[in-house]
Amino acid sequence: MKTYTFVSFVFALIFHAGPFVLATEAGALASSTKSFGGYDYPNLYDEAMPMLWASKLVYSFAKLLEAGREGSLDLGDTFPPEVLAAYKDKRLDVRDMEGGNGLPYNKVVEIVVANAENLKEIESEWEYVGNIIQKIQAAEDADQSSDDFFLETFSSIDAATQCVYGVLKDNKNKRVVVVFRGSTDLSTRDWQTNLSAQLEGMKTPKLLKDSLKGKLKKRVLVHRGFYRYIFNNKRAKGDQRYDMILNDIKPFVEQGYKIYVTGHSLGAAL
Repeated sequence: MKTYTFVSFVFALIFHAGPFVLATEAGALASSTKSFGGYDYPNLYDEAMPMLWASKLVYSFAKLLEAGREGSLDLGDTFPPEVLAAYKDKRLDVRDMEGGNGLPYNKVVEIVVANAENLKEIESEWEYVGNIIQKIQAAEDADQSSDDFFLETFSSIDAATQCVYGVLKDNKNKRVVVVFRGSTDLSTRDWQTNLSAQLEGMKTPKLLKDSLKGKLKKRVLVHRGFYRYIFNNKRAKGDQRYDMILNDIKPFVEQGYKIYVTGHSLGAAL
């Protein structure tokens, strides 16, 4: 492996390492799949664990990028050269790397190791994160098939006004994952969003119309803060998050990939 290090471990790594390592610790829990609509779904354990890890580690990933942008951490020795210049003034988009696949998981593991001390300085829950890093290393040593997992995009450059999210791709299981970061401190609009709890009308999604009656067929009421953070953020410069996410995942959906969405706290609500 080459040493590329901008800690996209937050996603690509946990996406694969989670189920493998935890299943081993649980006594080599047998994996099974269930076919539905032409797709083999993993068991609930294998489905849930990488999503839980992603929803937690997204916080650390965002902190690392923020520290690099502010200059409090020097990431020059560990970032891929083609990414280093771009991430400081725009969102992280690595979809063109590795022949259009993104940043591979097996190149991400050393990112975790190289930035372990940096994370220790900026991550308040370091004991938890450090434990996960050890599991990730063990998983990579045991399974060299991780070229099927990639980080695609990570949007945190405008975290003060818009929600933070990332997109991963799993070629092996044909799924694309959108992960949202949860609430942080008062330097962002996260808590303003949480507390904006009035109801706001939203056009009823097509998939729900047949199961609803009366006015609900045309409009449903949703949490105003969450709705505006995704669909109608008046402080957004450029596209709304919803449109950005659609653009990020559309190519994979057209290829038959399943969509997974995860997050913790505010991230879960979004």
